[in-house]
Amino acid sequence: MIGTARAAKHAFLAGLGADEAVDYTTQRVGERVRNVDVVLDLVGDESSVDALVCLRAGGLFVSVPSGSGLPALQEAAGDRARVIGILVEPDRLGMDAIADLAAAGKLRPHVERTFPLEDAAKAHELGETGRTRGKLVLTV
Repeated sequence: MIGTARAAKHAFLAGLGADEAVDYTTQRVGERVRNVDVVLDLVGDESSVDALVCLRAGGLFVSVPSGSGLPALQEAAGDRARVIGILVEPDRLGMDAIADLAAAGKLRPHVERTFPLEDAAKAHELGETGRTRGKLVLTV
């Protein structure tokens, strides 16, 4: 598995199981990574088109922030790779499965920071910076 992050977060990626990390601030991912089966795009910015070249022919590009950029990605991929969007919505079966994983000790969530509920706006501002590592949690 290959992950992308600033160099300061590469050890964190390794701890999550990444075999290799690419610093997207110093080089384009598409220049470093080739012939992967799947790209999971959690950001959805201009780097998405660059990541298309990482795929092998017949590969799959999954965009989690599946919005207006999907048609352009599909056009850029042509017949070389499949591009799909995914909308993540909670459902009972999924939540039960996550609860089971948590109960079994198989989840490794990383909490960047907690905020009291009255500081929700501060938590939101921090989240919008795109520079957090892990989850921001509101405490009630």
